[in-house]
Amino acid sequence: MPTESENREEREEQRVEASNERKREVSKASQIVGFITGLLAAVLMLRVVLALMGANLENQFADFIYSVTDPFVAPFRGLLQVGEFNAGVSRFELETVIAAFIYILIGWGIMSAIRLAK
Repeated sequence: MPTESENREEREEQRVEASNERKREVSKASQIVGFITGLLAAVLMLRVVLALMGANLENQFADFIYSVTDPFVAPFRGLLQVGEFNAGVSRFELETVIAAFIYILIGWGIMSAIRLAK
């Protein structure tokens, strides 16, 4: 029959194991949010680069990038008096840059909230 100190040690081991499992789950959730945020910011910045280079919007790749990012840029359209600067075929989409920055801040906030939940 286990002694009281052995029972106490076993309970402590179980508590530490449960705590470590919780920390791993929180870390994994934070990593997932960070990955999604980074991926979204990268695709939005790719859109900015394509616009700066004057990408042909009839090209399948450019069309794909614009189609994927449009729902994320749409809430920011009309935010500024001039959301786009043109020079020949090149465009600078300031609203897309602002969208990427805001999504990065939101992702950072969610990751911080997850970490606080430890």
